[in-house]
This record gives sequence, C-alpha cells and structure tokens, in this order.
Amino acid sequence: MGIWGSGDIALVEAGMVNSSRYVTGPWRYERLDDVGHWIPLEAPDRLNKLLVDFLPKPST
Repeated sequence: MGIWGSGDIALVEAGMVNSSRYVTGPWRYERLDDVGHWIPLEAPDRLNKLLVDFLPKPST
C-alpha cells in the first residue's frame, strides 16, 4: 500500500503512484489531502483505518 499526503514537500505523488511497478503483491494507492510528510503524526486515525482495511485479517 502506498499512502501519500498532498502536503508532502519531500516526496512527489508520481513517485508513490509509480511504486506499483515494483510491487508483485496486492497494491493500493491512497492520497490523503491536507496531510504532509509525517502521516502517522498528522493523521493517525485515518492511516490506521486504511492499514486495517488493507492488511490481511488474522485467522482464528
């Protein structure tokens, strides 16, 4: 999963989008508007929701 914040001044969106070329497994791209480079600090709840939705569910 690639998650990019639209306010990121260190990384460009094209680099994140084009990362899919190097992934052999499941891939998903998410753009978070009004978030910068430090997504875990700036939008932890939004990030966690995306990750929980994307990652495989544990088997019981």
